[in-house]
Amino acid sequence: MKKGIYFISLLIIIISHDGFAQHHGYTTAYNDKRKEPAIAALLSIQPLPFAFGNFYTGNWARGIIYTTAELVLFIPGAILLSRNDWGWGMHDFFSYRNERRTWSNNERSQFYYLLAGYMVLKIVSAFDAGYSAEIYNQNLSVGYNAQTNTAILTLSIPIN
Repeated sequence: MKKGIYFISLLIIIISHDGFAQHHGYTTAYNDKRKEPAIAALLSIQPLPFAFGNFYTGNWARGIIYTTAELVLFIPGAILLSRNDWGWGMHDFFSYRNERRTWSNNERSQFYYLLAGYMVLKIVSAFDAGYSAEIYNQNLSVGYNAQTNTAILTLSIPIN
């Protein structure tokens, strides 16, 4: 039993050592620069009209495009809500006092189309941010340099 515990402890120490990680291509420098796809997706799926996930992965052009598209859908929806005191077109206690009108069918359908488009755009943005993080990590592991548009391949050939 003691031999098994010693063996497992030794195995854990060997695997967690940096030399073992470097031998298998995962250095601590690589781990420090990696971008997590899940974090990128969560940053993009948040309800604010900004594509933070694409900015997190360093993909500024797509981040600006998604943010602009989200704002194009978010601002008219917010205007529709503000016209009706942020009430989604429903009656409540304050509607009797302020004599607020309800939404017309046209306004309601416009709002729901804007909301559906916004939600679809957020989902697409989240998947794109996660994919961008994976591409970033692949380029990082290959040694791709975006400024010079070159890849640095390092091969480790064992010497017998």
